[in-house]
Amino acid sequence: MLRVIKASGKIEKFDENKIRRTCERAGVSKQIATKIAREVKKQSYDNITTKEILKITLKLLRKHLKHAASRYDLKGALMRLGPAGFQFEKLVAKILTYYGYKCKTNVIVKGAAIEHEIDILASKDNKTYHIEAKYHNFPGIFTGIKDVLYTYARFLDLKEGYRKGISNIKFSQTWLVTNTKFSPDAIKYANYKNIKLLGWRYPEKLSLEKMIEEKKLYPVTVLRSVSKNIQYKFSELGIMLCKDIIIMQAEKKLDMISRQTGISKKKLTEIVNEADKVLG
Repeated sequence: MLRVIKASGKIEKFDENKIRRTCERAGVSKQIATKIAREVKKQSYDNITTKEILKITLKLLRKHLKHAASRYDLKGALMRLGPAGFQFEKLVAKILTYYGYKCKTNVIVKGAAIEHEIDILASKDNKTYHIEAKYHNFPGIFTGIKDVLYTYARFLDLKEGYRKGISNIKFSQTWLVTNTKFSPDAIKYANYKNIKLLGWRYPEKLSLEKMIEEKKLYPVTVLRSVSKNIQYKFSELGIMLCKDIIIMQAEKKLDMISRQTGISKKKLTEIVNEADKVLG
């Protein structure tokens, strides 16, 4: 039996189907996904790390579809957001707008006891949500019970602030969004207190990565043609998604971006072409 060491240090059984399903979501056919999964298993060894499995899988994917490899590495792309200068809450807010929410980031709202800087204030269908964004740039870190308790405590103070007339914002629910997984205790407590959790692989039907994949809201950090230097320059202009680049091309703004960032028009065209392939 092949055993896999996860980033958290946990050991689990090698799951060929997990690789196949993820490859399919990245855009390759079921036949190719099955072929890749079998080859990954063939090249693996006992106590292989998930990092090494990812490296093998990406190499095989690039032989078939270069852009599929970019989509497969979505988790890595999210981990690269911090070093790229992007604020995770701004990415989450942008994703939520594609799902019909109106969002503001870094909003100051008075609670009963203190003022709170809210990562995301979101509204939809006459309901307003307090959203905390917890970002990690290292794999294997769980978002745990302390983060959930902190989020809920702020929510209670905000609700009391509204009841006392200190604030005119009535929050319907509090959310905690992360780019990693939640601990079992965090999930248990959140379910008990009606706190919405959104993260990697949670909730199962519409997790953060599924929300991204469903509407193709891939961050520019998935693109191999985008260096760290270019990521920083894009960050300054608020260019966060592959869709942003395509939209700017459609609006004939590439010349403006080139002037503002110093990125050559040729390089921008290369980035646009890769983004277009990733979006399929």
